[in-house]
Amino acid sequence: MSLVVRLFRFQPKRLEAMNTESVLAEVPLKSDEKRFAAAQSAGLLLDLSEEWEVVHAAFTGGSPDAHEAGCQPVLGGAFLGRTNSEVLVVLRSDDVRRVSDHLATVHPERRVSDSLDAMESAFGDKIGESFADYLATVLRDVASFYAEAASNGDAVVKIAYS
Repeated sequence: MSLVVRLFRFQPKRLEAMNTESVLAEVPLKSDEKRFAAAQSAGLLLDLSEEWEVVHAAFTGGSPDAHEAGCQPVLGGAFLGRTNSEVLVVLRSDDVRRVSDHLATVHPERRVSDSLDAMESAFGDKIGESFADYLATVLRDVASFYAEAASNGDAVVKIAYS
Protein backbone atom coordinates (compact mmCIF):
# COMPACT_ATOMS: atom_id res chain seq x y z
CA MET A 1 0.00 0.00 0.00
CA SER A 2 1.38 3.42 -0.90
CA LEU A 3 0.82 6.51 1.17
CA VAL A 4 0.79 10.09 -0.11
CA VAL A 5 1.04 13.12 2.21
CA ARG A 6 -0.12 16.61 1.28
CA LEU A 7 -0.09 19.80 3.35
CA PHE A 8 -2.72 22.51 2.85
CA ARG A 9 -3.09 25.94 4.44
CA PHE A 10 -6.39 27.20 5.87
CA GLN A 11 -7.44 30.35 7.66
CA PRO A 12 -8.20 29.23 11.24
CA LYS A 13 -11.72 30.70 11.43
CA ARG A 14 -12.67 29.08 8.14
CA LEU A 15 -11.22 25.75 9.25
CA GLU A 16 -13.25 25.86 12.48
CA ALA A 17 -16.46 25.86 10.42
CA MET A 18 -15.41 22.86 8.33
CA ASN A 19 -15.74 19.12 8.79
CA THR A 20 -13.59 16.33 7.36
CA GLU A 21 -15.55 16.15 4.12
CA SER A 22 -15.49 19.90 3.46
CA VAL A 23 -11.73 20.04 4.15
CA LEU A 24 -11.15 17.20 1.70
CA ALA A 25 -13.35 18.91 -0.89
CA GLU A 26 -11.20 22.04 -0.60
CA VAL A 27 -7.91 20.22 -1.18
CA PRO A 28 -7.58 19.43 -4.88
CA LEU A 29 -6.61 15.97 -6.03
CA LYS A 30 -3.77 15.56 -8.51
CA SER A 31 -6.30 14.38 -11.10
CA ASP A 32 -7.82 17.90 -11.02
CA GLU A 33 -4.71 19.30 -12.66
CA LYS A 34 -5.81 22.95 -12.91
CA ARG A 35 -6.95 23.28 -9.29
CA PHE A 36 -3.93 21.30 -8.07
CA ALA A 37 -1.47 23.51 -9.98
CA ALA A 38 -3.30 26.69 -8.91
CA ALA A 39 -3.17 25.69 -5.22
CA GLN A 40 0.53 24.88 -5.52
CA SER A 41 1.25 28.16 -7.33
CA ALA A 42 -0.62 30.10 -4.65
CA GLY A 43 1.50 28.41 -1.95
CA LEU A 44 -1.57 26.78 -0.36
CA LEU A 45 -0.63 23.19 -1.18
CA LEU A 46 2.60 21.30 -0.67
CA ASP A 47 2.65 17.79 -2.08
CA LEU A 48 5.15 15.46 -0.40
CA SER A 49 3.85 12.63 -2.56
CA GLU A 50 5.17 9.20 -1.70
CA GLU A 51 8.55 10.59 -0.58
CA TRP A 52 7.05 11.93 2.64
CA GLU A 53 8.72 9.15 4.63
CA VAL A 54 12.20 10.12 3.42
CA VAL A 55 11.49 13.81 4.06
CA HIS A 56 10.22 12.91 7.53
CA ALA A 57 13.39 10.90 8.18
CA ALA A 58 15.45 13.90 7.08
CA PHE A 59 13.69 16.14 9.61
CA THR A 60 13.78 13.64 12.47
CA GLY A 61 16.99 11.72 11.88
CA GLY A 62 14.89 8.63 12.53
CA SER A 63 13.82 9.70 16.02
CA PRO A 64 10.55 8.06 17.08
CA ASP A 65 9.76 10.95 19.48
CA ALA A 66 6.55 12.49 18.11
CA HIS A 67 7.04 15.51 20.40
CA GLU A 68 10.40 16.37 18.86
CA ALA A 69 10.30 19.54 16.76
CA GLY A 70 11.51 17.66 13.68
CA CYS A 71 8.42 15.45 13.69
CA GLN A 72 5.97 18.32 13.40
CA PRO A 73 6.50 19.51 9.78
CA VAL A 74 5.47 16.22 8.17
CA LEU A 75 3.49 14.10 10.61
CA GLY A 76 2.87 16.14 13.76
CA GLY A 77 -0.44 17.65 14.71
CA ALA A 78 -3.78 16.97 16.31
CA PHE A 79 -6.18 14.43 14.82
CA LEU A 80 -8.80 16.20 12.71
CA GLY A 81 -10.70 13.37 11.04
CA ARG A 82 -10.58 10.33 8.82
CA THR A 83 -12.33 8.55 6.00
CA ASN A 84 -11.77 5.07 4.61
CA SER A 85 -8.69 6.23 2.71
CA GLU A 86 -7.56 9.52 4.33
CA VAL A 87 -6.33 10.63 7.73
CA LEU A 88 -6.26 14.35 8.54
CA VAL A 89 -4.23 16.08 11.23
CA VAL A 90 -3.93 19.80 11.87
CA LEU A 91 -1.35 22.20 13.21
CA ARG A 92 -3.13 25.29 14.55
CA SER A 93 -1.63 28.70 13.81
CA ASP A 94 0.43 28.83 17.04
CA ASP A 95 1.89 25.41 16.22
CA VAL A 96 2.56 26.50 12.64
CA ARG A 97 4.54 29.47 13.97
CA ARG A 98 6.59 27.17 16.24
CA VAL A 99 7.30 24.84 13.31
CA SER A 100 8.26 27.79 11.13
CA ASP A 101 10.60 29.14 13.82
CA HIS A 102 12.20 25.71 14.19
CA LEU A 103 12.61 25.24 10.43
CA ALA A 104 14.29 28.66 10.18
CA THR A 105 17.16 27.15 12.20
CA VAL A 106 17.51 24.07 9.97
CA HIS A 107 20.27 24.05 7.35
CA PRO A 108 18.84 21.72 4.65
CA GLU A 109 22.10 20.28 3.31
CA ARG A 110 23.46 19.66 6.81
CA ARG A 111 20.15 18.12 7.94
CA VAL A 112 20.15 15.77 4.94
CA SER A 113 23.76 14.82 5.61
CA ASP A 114 23.13 14.29 9.35
CA SER A 115 20.04 12.16 8.67
CA LEU A 116 21.45 10.05 5.84
CA ASP A 117 21.21 6.70 7.68
CA ALA A 118 17.57 7.29 8.64
CA MET A 119 16.69 8.40 5.11
CA GLU A 120 18.39 5.39 3.55
CA SER A 121 16.42 3.16 5.91
CA ALA A 122 13.15 4.89 4.91
CA PHE A 123 14.11 4.88 1.20
CA GLY A 124 15.26 1.25 1.30
CA ASP A 125 18.45 2.02 -0.62
CA LYS A 126 21.51 4.26 -0.69
CA ILE A 127 20.79 7.96 -1.17
CA GLY A 128 22.71 9.26 -4.16
CA GLU A 129 24.10 12.79 -4.33
CA SER A 130 21.46 14.04 -6.77
CA PHE A 131 18.63 12.67 -4.60
CA ALA A 132 20.25 14.20 -1.50
CA ASP A 133 20.36 17.56 -3.31
CA TYR A 134 16.71 17.14 -4.27
CA LEU A 135 15.79 16.37 -0.64
CA ALA A 136 17.57 19.52 0.55
CA THR A 137 15.42 21.45 -1.94
CA VAL A 138 12.29 19.76 -0.56
CA LEU A 139 13.32 20.71 2.99
CA ARG A 140 13.69 24.33 1.84
CA ASP A 141 10.24 24.09 0.22
CA VAL A 142 8.73 22.77 3.46
CA ALA A 143 10.41 25.58 5.45
CA SER A 144 9.12 28.19 2.98
CA PHE A 145 5.63 26.70 3.09
CA TYR A 146 5.52 26.96 6.89
CA ALA A 147 7.11 30.43 6.91
CA GLU A 148 4.41 31.72 4.56
CA ALA A 149 1.67 29.97 6.53
CA ALA A 150 2.99 31.44 9.80
CA SER A 151 3.25 34.95 8.38
CA ASN A 152 -0.37 34.68 7.24
CA GLY A 153 -1.62 33.21 10.55
CA ASP A 154 -2.74 30.02 8.82
CA ALA A 155 -3.33 26.54 10.16
CA VAL A 156 -1.90 23.59 8.22
CA VAL A 157 -3.89 20.45 7.55
CA LYS A 158 -1.90 17.34 6.65
CA ILE A 159 -3.70 14.68 4.70
CA ALA A 160 -2.36 11.17 4.34
CA TYR A 161 -3.97 9.40 1.38
CA SER A 162 -3.71 5.62 1.14
